[in-house]
Amino acid sequence: MNSGKKKSHSKVPLKAVMIYLTHDDADKIRKFADDRGLSVSKIAREGLQMMMEKQGERFEMGFNEGLNVAMQTVNDTKSMHMMFPSGKSFAELVCESLSPLIRPVTKHPVNYE
Repeated sequence: MNSGKKKSHSKVPLKAVMIYLTHDDADKIRKFADDRGLSVSKIAREGLQMMMEKQGERFEMGFNEGLNVAMQTVNDTKSMHMMFPSGKSFAELVCESLSPLIRPVTKHPVNYE
C-alpha cells in the first residue's frame, strides 16, 4: 500500500509539492539536472532552501541593485524627461512601474518552522 510519501536516499521522508513552470523552464531545469546527475526535486529543494536562508538576502540585494541601476539610468537619460499631460515625465512613469518590484531584504534568516 502506498502512503503517499516518497522514500529518499537520505532516509528523510519527503512530501510532494506541486509548482508551475513554463514549458521552457521545465525543459531547462530537466537539462540542468541531467547534466549534473541530480534530480529536479533536489535542485528545487536546494533553491528554495537557499532563498529562505542567507543566500536569499544576497539574491534580493542583487535583484534590487539591478532595479536601482535601471531607474538611475532612466533618470540620467535626457530624452526620458519628456513630460506627459499628466505632468509626469516618462522617467517618472517608468520608475513608478519599477519601484513596486523592489523586494524586502531580510537581514537575518527567518525560521519558517
